[in-house]
Amino acid sequence: MLVAALAGVLVGCGVGKAPQAAAGSSPGAGDPSAAPTVPPPTQATAAGATRTMRRAAAAYDAFGRAFYESTGTRAKYTESAGTGSAPGAGTAVFWRQAELIEMTEDAYLASHSPALKAQIVALMNGVRYQYGRNWTRRSWNDDIEWMIIAAVRAYQITGNRLYLQMAQKNWDIVYARASSPDLGGGLWWITGGKGRLQKNVTTNATATIAAVLLAQATHDQTYLTKAEQLYAWLRATLYDPRTGAVYDSISPAKSGSGTVVDKAALTYNQGTFTGAAGLLYQATHKAQYKADALKAITYTRDVMSRGGLLPAEAGGNGNFLGFKGIFARWALEFLRANHIRTFDSWLQLNADSAWQHRNGRGLIGPDWSTTTPVSGLDSWGASSAVVLLEDLAR
Repeated sequence: MLVAALAGVLVGCGVGKAPQAAAGSSPGAGDPSAAPTVPPPTQATAAGATRTMRRAAAAYDAFGRAFYESTGTRAKYTESAGTGSAPGAGTAVFWRQAELIEMTEDAYLASHSPALKAQIVALMNGVRYQYGRNWTRRSWNDDIEWMIIAAVRAYQITGNRLYLQMAQKNWDIVYARASSPDLGGGLWWITGGKGRLQKNVTTNATATIAAVLLAQATHDQTYLTKAEQLYAWLRATLYDPRTGAVYDSISPAKSGSGTVVDKAALTYNQGTFTGAAGLLYQATHKAQYKADALKAITYTRDVMSRGGLLPAEAGGNGNFLGFKGIFARWALEFLRANHIRTFDSWLQLNADSAWQHRNGRGLIGPDWSTTTPVSGLDSWGASSAVVLLEDLAR
């Protein structure tokens, strides 16, 4: 079961979302510069570890050397790579920080390394130091859902109930402010200035995933009820059950009459939809959820892939670059939980190609068909292959 940072810009993960100034961070006490820098932990592998595990550990360690920064008891992932003697610049923005924490959680579940559990604690300390416990000063509801998922998973791994309390409080606020009957139901993407711009998969599928995880963690079945309601809206509005395609969003028409559906296919939407369906199947054993997840994965393999490889998505202010990792995480979570091996050769093809195209530092970019360049790669773009390798190693 599935079970950062200095003030900068907040860039959301919705399609075409522009940078937004970071809002209302709540630093903790103390000056991080006064504490010693801590090197990144390594993902030790036992004697006899599989090739997949060795590759996953090597990729994770290379990523950490480039992008992990820790001072005292707090840690974060940087936006750009360090050189070994100098740390990387900037801080991965809020929602990407959440996804990179999930990458670390994936690595822990592959190895159960005490060092990686400690790293998760340090990263969550970094979140609390920079962003506080209440993340809802942000306008982008999807950004908050990503961090909620990371926090619930951190609770599942560490048992620290503070992470669960933060996740629960933030989910409840987002649901209360974003839920409406407009467009048939679901949650609005943005709260505040831009208002009712659209409802999309990245907000509603992540909210569904988070709600199922909260139901598991708290034993409060109202979360499961809300998860099923959100999923029902999502399936009826932004999913094609004939093909398995997951559409991006629905918006009120600019004319003021009717709606417009953006049918763009993106791997993270396929992935979060799969994750929502898979977790609901695990919780309810309703066959439709399992069928939907299988359809979404099949569409990603048969229609979206090129030469068998997941697409090298680009655009969206750089947000697309790490989307494949989100797909890999939730597809493999569903497939492993249900003992489905049909997609193994395809996923292994992607892992092999990604590994073969790492650069001299061991980093792997978003295009798994060509050698990763030695410069210009940010942490988000370098993360998706690490996620795939770690989740294959579980």
